[in-house]
Amino acid sequence: MTGGSHIVPYRKDGFVVGWYVYAWRGGPKVLQTTGAAKPKLTAELLDRIAKARQERKGKGNLKETIGSLIVSFTASPEFQKLSKTTKPTMHTWFRRIDDEFGKAPVAVFNDRKIRSDINKWRNRWADKPRSADVAIEVLCRLLSYATDLGMLDHNHAKGIKRLYTVNRSELIWEQEHFDRFAKHAPPYALEAVTLAAWTGLRLGDLVSLRWDAVNLDQGVIVWDTSKSRQRTRATIPILPEVTDVLGAIRRRYAQEMAARRPKRRKPLPETVLASSRWTPWTASGLGDAIAKVCSEVGIDRHVHDLRGTFVTYCAMRGLTDDQIADIVGWETDSVSRIRRRYVAQDRVAAAIAARLNGGDL
Repeated sequence: MTGGSHIVPYRKDGFVVGWYVYAWRGGPKVLQTTGAAKPKLTAELLDRIAKARQERKGKGNLKETIGSLIVSFTASPEFQKLSKTTKPTMHTWFRRIDDEFGKAPVAVFNDRKIRSDINKWRNRWADKPRSADVAIEVLCRLLSYATDLGMLDHNHAKGIKRLYTVNRSELIWEQEHFDRFAKHAPPYALEAVTLAAWTGLRLGDLVSLRWDAVNLDQGVIVWDTSKSRQRTRATIPILPEVTDVLGAIRRRYAQEMAARRPKRRKPLPETVLASSRWTPWTASGLGDAIAKVCSEVGIDRHVHDLRGTFVTYCAMRGLTDDQIADIVGWETDSVSRIRRRYVAQDRVAAAIAARLNGGDL
């Protein structure tokens, strides 16, 4: 703070590359400089500050910084309503936002020119387009919260173009991918991929799926999906492949406990999938574990592509969008979008032709 003004450095890669000067903390920006040298209070700058203070009369004094806004948002009902799989991702990006913009007044984001700073910050992850897009999504959500509170007139993070535009419409897991993955994957990763492929569950639901949701007697998994904040119930038929993988998990657990702790065995985790230490996964942890194996064996597939694999399986057996929606607990429109994105129609046509000709699907 100098002379009542508020001077904030702008950093890039840890180095100061410019400065913002505000008439007061939370007040309007009166100067933006480039270079590491801190700006001096010249007569011209003092005039700008004085003019801004004269215009201040009758207007509120917004004292919040982006850092305090993050604290406020994470304590808000809006944030608390988010799913437990979404919150960790939000917290990760809030830390990065705070590192970059935390000390800047919220009022700075009323200036349209801030879009340039936002784009520069996002572009640090240009080599990881998905991450870059998540960066903007989280910042946009934070600024929308500020807008709703009347702290901002406009959310300048809205409308920034996404970097990830790859069309994965035909990138489903083929048998060759499963075979190659199985040869090199640790058991817990193979179990996760198998369960995902034959249930269509999202990654967040996979790591949260509990044993008490599995009803082998009735042959279904009944699960409240995380995407709709536990308001959408999915009833998923237990296919033979799912029965096999569930049995494999229990047998592996029994064998490892007998070898590690023959006299004092800890109980089977409540979640179906567990790490090598038999502890529940996080979505990012399991996703990284699967991605690591895919990278090592040269499989150009993601864990998210397994959802399309399941939808393709259902579609190739003649199930309609409504029927698939009933199985996985999605809206029919959502299934249609996923079908258009993941399901190659020539595969479906070939499978149906084989079925009509008496072939084995």
